[in-house]
Amino acid sequence: MGLRLVIAGGGTGGHLFPGIAVAQEFKAALGAEVTFITTPKAVSAQILERYGFPWEVIQSRALKGQGVFGRVRALWGLPGSVLEAKRRLKALNPHLVLGMGGHTSGPVGVAAYLLGIPLALHEQNAIPGTTNRWLGRLAGRVFLSFPASRTYFPPNLSLWTGNPIRDEFFKTQVERPPEPFTVLITGGSQGAHHLNMEVLAALPLLTDLKDRLQFLHITGEADRQEVEAGYQNAEFAAQVAAFTPQVANWMAQAHLVVCRAGASTLAELAAVGRAALLVPYPFAANNHQEHNARFLMDTGAAEMILNKNFTGEILAAKIRQFLADPHTRQLMEAACRRLARPDAAKEIVQACRELLEGKTGKKITPTLTLPPQGGGD
Repeated sequence: MGLRLVIAGGGTGGHLFPGIAVAQEFKAALGAEVTFITTPKAVSAQILERYGFPWEVIQSRALKGQGVFGRVRALWGLPGSVLEAKRRLKALNPHLVLGMGGHTSGPVGVAAYLLGIPLALHEQNAIPGTTNRWLGRLAGRVFLSFPASRTYFPPNLSLWTGNPIRDEFFKTQVERPPEPFTVLITGGSQGAHHLNMEVLAALPLLTDLKDRLQFLHITGEADRQEVEAGYQNAEFAAQVAAFTPQVANWMAQAHLVVCRAGASTLAELAAVGRAALLVPYPFAANNHQEHNARFLMDTGAAEMILNKNFTGEILAAKIRQFLADPHTRQLMEAACRRLARPDAAKEIVQACRELLEGKTGKKITPTLTLPPQGGGD
């Protein structure tokens, strides 16, 4: 059986990168042909092109956070998006559709159900989004990043796998020297203006530690020049990038990570095992980033500072605290590593395989040699 798979989602790296991790495992384990259906955003094409996966786009609009007129427009356009998705699925003829969340998954998931194509979902956040809550009634399997999400889906269909991430986060070869104390700041693929500006505000409060600190800063395109100039003017050692494909290596070099609390970022932290100050994005749908962050905070794997409370003064004090207390940082790193789910993609592929075999009554055999089973990375 030459397995064909469609993965729906995108718009940001947070939806696409977990899908890419699963796609890589489907190819490696089963020799599957994987096509993504995503948004017309340039960032989606750039990411998928980098990893060599074909993609198609459909027009769809978000329902959440759009105001009354935005929601009406999104609902008005939904039937057309479903028809467009049906046409794409008929042409691609997949054996399975996997929805990764986001508004693109909605019409593709509905189209799969109408065409009788088995549907599986992955919910990345502790509080599920609108699309996955609706599609959860139609899906044959729902994979979860956070165990608390089980309450939103049929328990017999839900499986806590964790959030699949790329192997590079589990296999970083970068050595982290004890000095200088390295702080990584990242707001995700789009950057985070508030984080960027408050980091610059912290620098004058850390001048006595200038020789002991180094910053790695992923800014997003809008703030790159200003942030780069800020470090230069304050004479701090820093590497600044709008975006880098070397996130895993940068994270491995860090003694402290300051970041938002998107599900993929947290899974990456756990894989590398790094202490973090989490600053949840306050306008995330259903405030899911704060709920994501609390999961790590409650296990001793991170500290959380709400966006409204995150200032340069507080950041400077936290950097001093972590620099002066390596034991606490090491305990946090160990707690973070315990949350890692290195087999998330494998578990999703195996459960999808079982779903398909149950639907078709046919055993799915790989067209490529299966990798050795057992053992960790």
